[in-house]
Amino acid sequence: MASINVNCACGNRFVTEEPTADSGFTVECPACGARIRIKPPGISHKQFKAATAPSAEERIANRIRKYETISGILWLIIGAVQLVLVWTAAAGVWNIINAIMRLRSVKSIYAGNPAIVPWYDSRRNWLIAFAIVNLVLGGVIGVFLVAFDWWMRDYVLRNRAVFEGTSSQSA
Repeated sequence: MASINVNCACGNRFVTEEPTADSGFTVECPACGARIRIKPPGISHKQFKAATAPSAEERIANRIRKYETISGILWLIIGAVQLVLVWTAAAGVWNIINAIMRLRSVKSIYAGNPAIVPWYDSRRNWLIAFAIVNLVLGGVIGVFLVAFDWWMRDYVLRNRAVFEGTSSQSA
């Protein structure tokens, strides 16, 4: 089997064995754990697309990752606006720090990661703190994003089987 060079989005470069159809033409980055699909030479685009079509679990995990990224960007924007306004600067700093932490953790959201459900399950108190900080120090707009984050928490918990590997229950 041939070795190939892979560049991950996290910046890591590594050498691995060429993936096969059995692995879904997927390799895993040893630095961040991201799954990377690679089209080997000698296989048509149509065959590659059919072999790498995401499962229902992967689609749910991808949706969660996308929504978390959008939420993180919106929190950054709100934090920046709050930072500019003098009376909401404390909430702005809080929101920016937490948005950066969220955006850094998005890559760990993938089907089969058992750490996701406990993390979302424990977010209830953080979401309440976010709502209070944004209501008292940052204005009402942050409370709407907390409502969205609460919905995301509920969505993950309803789809816990995607991460825990038990029987699926999709929303």
